[in-house]
Amino acid sequence: MNEREFANKIKHNLNYGTSRLNAHVSTRLKKARELAMAAAQSVAEPAYSYAGHSERMHPVASRTWLPFALITLTLLGALYWQHEVNHEENLDVALLTSDLPFNALVDQNFQVWLDRSSQH
Repeated sequence: MNEREFANKIKHNLNYGTSRLNAHVSTRLKKARELAMAAAQSVAEPAYSYAGHSERMHPVASRTWLPFALITLTLLGALYWQHEVNHEENLDVALLTSDLPFNALVDQNFQVWLDRSSQH
């Protein structure tokens, strides 16, 4: 038995069972079905129904832009970090290859002398 035959058999049994119900039960079932359909329809509103409503954001929209925002922030952070590392390396290279002896860079008296000489 395939799915279609199985579905037809279930449909036939349900139709037979509902035809034997009294009118009061049928009316109650119909009202319950209408309420369930209305509730299901309000939950499954399409995304375009939120257009122009700034106070409410559709949950699907936040799930789509959030990964892109995280990727963008990660890339910007990596670029900034790479720039800072390169800047520090270039500064180290410039200091070490200058004509100034290395001892002058670590001598605290040199900093005092440099401050005094820049004031004159």
